[in-house]
Amino acid sequence: MATNAPAPLSRFLHDRFSERAGQVEEQCSEAVAAASVKARRAANEEMNQMMRRLRECRSTDEIGAWLVDSTSSFASQAALFEITPTSLRGIRSRGFPVELDRFEELDIPLERAPAFAHSAQERDTVVAIGSPSEVSPEVVAALGHAPDDKVYLYPVVIEGKTVAVLYATASGAAGRQFVDGAALELLTQAVASAAQILSLEVAAQAPRKSGDGLVKIDGIEIQVKPRATPAILQQAREARARWYARSVVAGIRLKRKELVAAGRSERNIYKVLKPEIDAARRTYRQDFLAVSPVIVDHLNTELIKLANDDANLLGPDYPGSMV
Repeated sequence: MATNAPAPLSRFLHDRFSERAGQVEEQCSEAVAAASVKARRAANEEMNQMMRRLRECRSTDEIGAWLVDSTSSFASQAALFEITPTSLRGIRSRGFPVELDRFEELDIPLERAPAFAHSAQERDTVVAIGSPSEVSPEVVAALGHAPDDKVYLYPVVIEGKTVAVLYATASGAAGRQFVDGAALELLTQAVASAAQILSLEVAAQAPRKSGDGLVKIDGIEIQVKPRATPAILQQAREARARWYARSVVAGIRLKRKELVAAGRSERNIYKVLKPEIDAARRTYRQDFLAVSPVIVDHLNTELIKLANDDANLLGPDYPGSMV
């Protein structure tokens, strides 16, 4: 025969259950919040480490390798191609079933790769179907992806000229099929800036010759006219500082969209992004201001741009310019 629990016991069990449910909910909320903070710190540290490695690259070959390797967090497969006015040449690939030697042997007339030609000419991202008629039979055969796969092409533009194209797909192993377009655009922009800065530094260190000699960097061709060494070295330092500021703030804008929006709404961006901003300021002070005290605080400038050009949106606790 079924029996019912006495009313006091029912209330006791209900109250205990409710209390325990509240405790579990609170613990879960704390765990989620802690995980969120941990994930933010990890992503921020990953981006900082990536950009630090890029700043340490001393040749365009190293810069190209950095770009392809750095795509591992943002695309299933990626490849870098050098672009000339008439041809397309393989430089480096990741995730595709192709041997490096075979990929580097690719030298394709640009007219046989319309998607590449369009991206290079327009200096803009192109999304296309990876068919032989779009990306060339040679690229499809070498990389081994399906001809109906969607492909993404990101130009590396230096001084108004497309010198390379980053090629990415969302193919690959199950569970690893993804393309983060915004992040890949940021990487190609960072690479273009790094290559420009490198060209200035190479020019500064090159032996002076009579006339306006040109300096050529191995790998992707970039040519500049040498000028007075002290001035050009300072220009290179300034360019690196400006590039770092732009890249780190672009990373914040990319990775922390919701927090940026919340900070603007609360008129206190610094409060919600304090770990990221403080880390960027420490790096900027250590890597740039300590080397050359005449360098402008480009990081402060970029943060004000992040605040829609209203410094008040950074909040009352924002420390302000470091110089």
